[in-house]
Amino acid sequence: MRKGFFPRLALSGIRKNRSIYYPYILTAVLTTAMMYIMGSLQNVTTDYSGTLAFSLQLGIVVTSVFSVIFLFYTNSFLMRRRKKEFGLYNILGMEKRHLARLILWETMLMLLISLLLGLAVGILLDKLMHLLLSHLVGQAVSLTFAVSPGAMRYTALLISVTFGLILLNSVRQVYFARPVELLRSAEVGEREPKARWFITLLGLITLGTGYWLSATVKDAGAMILFFFVAVLLVIAGTYLLFTAGSVTLLKALRKNRRYYYKPDHFISVSGMIYRMRQNAVGLANVCILCTMVLVMVFSTLSLWLGMEDTLNSRIRADIDVRSKTTDIAALEAAVDEVLQQAGASRENTWTYRYLSFSALPAKDGFVTPASFTESDMLIASPATFQVLVLEDYNRMLGQSETLAPGEALLECSRGNFEGDTLRLLDETFTIKKRISDGLGAGQALASIYDYYCLVVDSMDTLARLDRQQQALYGDLSSSVSTTMSFTLVPASEELSRSVGTLLRDRAEADGFTSVAERSELEENLLALYGGLLFVGLFLGLLFTMAMILIIYYKQITEGYEDRERYRIMRKVGLSRREIRRSISSQILIVFFLPLAAAGLHVAFAFPGIVTMFRAFSMTNVTLIAGCALGSFAGFAVLYGAVYLLTARVYYRIVSE
Repeated sequence: MRKGFFPRLALSGIRKNRSIYYPYILTAVLTTAMMYIMGSLQNVTTDYSGTLAFSLQLGIVVTSVFSVIFLFYTNSFLMRRRKKEFGLYNILGMEKRHLARLILWETMLMLLISLLLGLAVGILLDKLMHLLLSHLVGQAVSLTFAVSPGAMRYTALLISVTFGLILLNSVRQVYFARPVELLRSAEVGEREPKARWFITLLGLITLGTGYWLSATVKDAGAMILFFFVAVLLVIAGTYLLFTAGSVTLLKALRKNRRYYYKPDHFISVSGMIYRMRQNAVGLANVCILCTMVLVMVFSTLSLWLGMEDTLNSRIRADIDVRSKTTDIAALEAAVDEVLQQAGASRENTWTYRYLSFSALPAKDGFVTPASFTESDMLIASPATFQVLVLEDYNRMLGQSETLAPGEALLECSRGNFEGDTLRLLDETFTIKKRISDGLGAGQALASIYDYYCLVVDSMDTLARLDRQQQALYGDLSSSVSTTMSFTLVPASEELSRSVGTLLRDRAEADGFTSVAERSELEENLLALYGGLLFVGLFLGLLFTMAMILIIYYKQITEGYEDRERYRIMRKVGLSRREIRRSISSQILIVFFLPLAAAGLHVAFAFPGIVTMFRAFSMTNVTLIAGCALGSFAGFAVLYGAVYLLTARVYYRIVSE
């Protein structure tokens, strides 16, 4: 063959099949750009905190793995459309090795375009992404333009290896297929699938188990583990229900005479039944991608928007000092000495002695975990108790409450105990009054468990509880401590850091066990949650792009498969208006089924996500719910726009 024949033929094939190649190349370009950006951000992690660096490293791992799978998967749509053309070349005398060379040139051209344009777009958008990330985490960024050679090498290697795997798979499909099989691959039909009730039932059980885990496990620590199990169960259940349950649903619609015996429903349902086996996996993939986008976006957005609530729950004022002493006067004197040295003073001071420990809920109170089995501890949610004495409570809040021995005040900052008497370890207390004075707004509320504040009558009662929990927990027991939180005067972030440094330097001499600064904690939370939001939005964009491409190829593939069927129907009298109604009925049934299923997945995942968020001290359920509903509404609008676009493409194909 003449020199340059295969490159020209490959370029001609790409251009003639631009309706399927151009979207794929555009997606490969954007994927390459996103890979470069993530690699560039990872290479400058020395400019950021450790938590942010971890988020970026996690992001590039997920992006790399998904990019390989996504490009490899979507290439199967291209091969399905090109097999007929390859079969025609084969029949006309082109050997399999010539077809392999043609595929090689097509793959090399797409790789070259993807790398050149992708890296160019990535370099252009890189600084913009740096600015966005720095804004989210509250850090300054240099405006100097720079190119990351390491990110370019990593991106080029990953994309090249991916296209190499795609090339090998494409050549394998052509090499082992007979010419007639290639020529008729797009017209090969399917027998009517059977309604597989067992697999449908198995899918319901698997999906229901995942939902049950998310809704019933109340321990935040256990939920972090069980949520991943629930995710795997939901993914498995989704595939089972879409592959078997969708056929069962369509056959049930066919048995409904009022629904089925209408021209638009008759055509759409009968056609989908025969194609559902090959389309079910694509629909399940769309559903899972939708769910991933929604969960990532609304969860990371909730953490970022709720950062102020999290900060307030972790630390009450500018400085929080904890000490192993129970002498309040000595603690305050030591702190005042440091403040005087720094040229500052304090106000809004809360100082109190407390005992903090955990217990598990029982019928009439809370008991030691030794009374529970391991399975009980996985389902039951432990509670964190912070026990104070009445003297400190009255002094801090200016109250004049009185308590007899055996009486207590109870604040349920994050718990739902409603009894009038409370059994705690070996003590039983009569709840004289329920209070809501914000005693939980301190470091104790950083616990991932339910939180209760119990105010007892005297230090003697507190000492008895201390001895009981030390006997039960041994080396894991806590001890009575004193906490002091206050606002700095004058208010200054620099002064706060200076005071914090001085307090830590004297920690050993004055018995301080911890010193927390609000400004430092705010910086750490901003780095963590800002980084998670950036990665969540970044991956959400990648998954959304994958979803749109899968839907687009699905509509194109079905359009070419249905074109001949609709042409025959027009010859026997079916009007264009009836064709449009039939197409709308078919697309509405199948197209919005993944979105509805994704919404259901998110609804059942919501309790588990709320439980896990307690590990981040994020307890604003209203904010989380608002972010979830807002994310779903925004995504539904985008999904509807994709529907209108792809439905128009489908109708244009079948109308040719």
